[in-house]
Amino acid sequence: MKDTNSRTSPRRILNILEEIIVDPNNFTAKKISHKLKIPLPTIYRHIETLCEEKYLVSNNSKSYLPGPKMRNLILNSLPYEPNFTLRRSYLRKLTNDIEETVSLSIPIGTKLVYFDRIEFHWPMQLNLEAGDHLPLHASASGKLYLSSIDEEKVIQIFRNIKTPKNAKNTITDISQFKKELKKIKNQGYAFDDEEWFNGMVGLSVPIFNSNKELCFCLSTHTAKSRKGINDLKKILSIMLSSANNLKKVLFKD
Repeated sequence: MKDTNSRTSPRRILNILEEIIVDPNNFTAKKISHKLKIPLPTIYRHIETLCEEKYLVSNNSKSYLPGPKMRNLILNSLPYEPNFTLRRSYLRKLTNDIEETVSLSIPIGTKLVYFDRIEFHWPMQLNLEAGDHLPLHASASGKLYLSSIDEEKVIQIFRNIKTPKNAKNTITDISQFKKELKKIKNQGYAFDDEEWFNGMVGLSVPIFNSNKELCFCLSTHTAKSRKGINDLKKILSIMLSSANNLKKVLFKD
């Protein structure tokens, strides 16, 4: 099978990007070639170009992840969505109601990425921006996301974590971690208690689509000296109500 039709190249590149974004850790060049029925040399050529242009990055030379240009492309397009202003008004109201910074994160492949954030100006808070990745095993949103996916995939992600111990309470034992995810799945929300950063606590609630797939995580993090886990429990109902309002905006036709 010879790749002679240059007019198909843009479509093939888009197909490759789609496959990698959906599940980057499970897609090597060989798997993409087999699934898309595109010759392996063609796949390698397109991937090489995408890596050179920073739309993809190589992960251990076997699989590929969305690169900085791809993440920026996705994130920079969000302000132009029809419901951007309404979405931000809900986030701003939540920020004022709980007097803490709130964030929305979105799964991209097997990563969880911040894509919107409204700050409440306290002296001590997380210094994060849209496009930053969240540690899946240590943050409230990361654990919430992992509780929604297949256990086999969770184990694979957990074993590939490069910095397992983020803070003093980070869970590093896989058995304990699976118990934590089961608890989160049953209760429908997640806390982190000095698991991401020492002195910081967090709460995250899910936003599901009509197919009950987790598409967004709505979260807040705060200094433990200002609010503890019991204080976050008191604002849980406000967070859940806000998530419900945001769902209507995010999935509005």
